[in-house]
Amino acid sequence: MTWLPLLLAETPDPVAIASAWPAVPAMAACPQDPVYHAEGDVWTHTRMVVDELLADPAYRAFNPETRQALRLAAWFHDVAKPATTVEEWDPAENRMRIRQPGHARLGARMAWAALWRAGLPRPLREQVQWLIAWHQKPFHLWTATDMRREAITFAAVGQWRALLTLVRADNRGRIAPNAAETTEKLDLLELWLEEQDLLDRPFPFANDESRVRFFATPGRAPDYAAPAPRGSRVIVLSGLPGAGKDTHAAAVLKDLPQVSLDRLRGELGVDPEDPQGRVVQAVHEAARVHLRRREPFVWNATNLTRPLRAKVLGLMLDYEADITIHAFDRPEAKILAQNRARTAVVPDAVIRRLADKWEPPSPIEAHRVEWV
Repeated sequence: MTWLPLLLAETPDPVAIASAWPAVPAMAACPQDPVYHAEGDVWTHTRMVVDELLADPAYRAFNPETRQALRLAAWFHDVAKPATTVEEWDPAENRMRIRQPGHARLGARMAWAALWRAGLPRPLREQVQWLIAWHQKPFHLWTATDMRREAITFAAVGQWRALLTLVRADNRGRIAPNAAETTEKLDLLELWLEEQDLLDRPFPFANDESRVRFFATPGRAPDYAAPAPRGSRVIVLSGLPGAGKDTHAAAVLKDLPQVSLDRLRGELGVDPEDPQGRVVQAVHEAARVHLRRREPFVWNATNLTRPLRAKVLGLMLDYEADITIHAFDRPEAKILAQNRARTAVVPDAVIRRLADKWEPPSPIEAHRVEWV
């Protein structure tokens, strides 16, 4: 039996999961801080978190799809701890501490890739990866520089009530001296989010431009009603090599000018494995030509990670563009087959490495995200 049905089970079998899920050995061998995780290794903690989640009446009140997302997020929430574990001196506590910095974001990517390969439907995959990416934030939200901005950000991509349910299980599923204090802070956070009307719904931005500008501009007020963008209408493609971006651009977007990273790379004679500085400079300049004229066009590149997309989308927002992301989600086998049928074949290993870095686009980034 494959591991995904085991993780999705309403009544899980940890022994069967440990035998079938490839992530378990690394988690079972991964230590945690002995003060804040006195229960022991990551796998022990994970099992405790799942038990706490399933026993929570708040969890049982959600619809079946949200319960599935919560179960998967609980199993995967610390999957990246083995890859991020460090031991370092903590002067505040006057001792060596075990930490796992960045495990939430890396774990979200690992979960997204693993669940994509396992064939989990995309909407459920999105819920899971956002829950994992944010599962550490509620513990520290009271000390955030802009607490309301952080709260509005998650509300744009997920449901706070579900995230708090996961985080409470995470807190109860450990042995720590600050567990009771953390429970009180999470209860207060829930009350504050309810007062902000963000517990179960996104912030009601006046329009898409107001939303995009808020997330792109630190310190911007979310209530400001921005005027409609006056610049180019840009369609940004985002997907793995072989996912069908070129075919889509040629068939569906054929009437629009194309700014293609692959095409410019070929024209410049730059190999995909070589430094890409000249190609990036050329593609940005090609885009600026259209942006200055406020002409519509298509930006055709993989655009798989949020930091990479932020550079591209930031350029477009500087010119007041209206941005739609066409995101491609295809099964791994289909992508590899389509890639092998292309003229410029990308090695399978490269596609798999890119898939491991893949972060789905969201309403935080663009005016619209349309999955193709």
